[in-house]
Amino acid sequence: MNNMPVFPVLMLFTCIALGLAWYAHADSKRHVVVITSSDSSYQQRTATRIQQNLDNDSTRTIIISADDVSTTPQQNKTIHVAIGEEAIEKLDEIDDNAMVLRLNNRRITNSRHTSFQSDLITAQPACKHLLLIQALNPKWTTIGVLSSINSLDATAQLTVCAIKYNLNLQLYAITDESDLLKTLETAVENNQVLLAIVDPLIYNSRSVKNILLTSYRHRKPVIGYSESFVQAGAIAAIYTSPESAGDEAATIINAFFDNKWQFNNKSYTPSDFSVSTNARVAASLNLTLPDINTILERIQGMEIAP
Repeated sequence: MNNMPVFPVLMLFTCIALGLAWYAHADSKRHVVVITSSDSSYQQRTATRIQQNLDNDSTRTIIISADDVSTTPQQNKTIHVAIGEEAIEKLDEIDDNAMVLRLNNRRITNSRHTSFQSDLITAQPACKHLLLIQALNPKWTTIGVLSSINSLDATAQLTVCAIKYNLNLQLYAITDESDLLKTLETAVENNQVLLAIVDPLIYNSRSVKNILLTSYRHRKPVIGYSESFVQAGAIAAIYTSPESAGDEAATIINAFFDNKWQFNNKSYTPSDFSVSTNARVAASLNLTLPDINTILERIQGMEIAP
């Protein structure tokens, strides 16, 4: 009777063992699915940064669009990072019990918060925007803010901060987009500066150009809340960069893994911030702005002041 050679048999069993070990290792991987709402530069840069920070031998990280959520195979150990309202809402429709860190520039009021569901609010805290105004020009003490039901939390925080820093904050309620331009005229006439806050009813792709043009016509500066807002014509903004947002999200996710797949907080706020200015628009308004380093130093100084 012919016996099978020993060496090939050993090789066969070795290959099987390695295959089983690889399968077990692959199955034990932690899976992170980053979902974007749009192809905007901000969202894509944030998603890429998260992937760069998290993808390693023990964690598999992929990036998909909100349209692909329902077609992406789910692994046993999957946490989602949903960036923007469309991604957040789409994931909630498909699986409202999904493990998820939601990244958005404002809080989604109907979002669930459990030990495996949390928010990273990427908009800078309200006080930071007032500190930016003071850092740009301490003589700007009368500040107009357009607000709606979408920004009640932000305006409440701004009111508290304005009292703390002895600023005259004027709030102008917008109940419908048809009221916007008329109320805007009043706001820019009666204040030294217009502070824009995250509010999709007021600041959106249809309205931003007219808001900036109206303010410019009245020779009043606008303070924005994003780098793109500054590029569009605001004189300055304080915001969370996509790289900082991605780093923050990755830190939260790693802490989630270390904490037995549970979040430490219901929501998180950025620990870092960036500032941009538009020197061209400032010059056209006969304004001279400090350089970025000076602005950052002034904000940091005011934050630690008693």
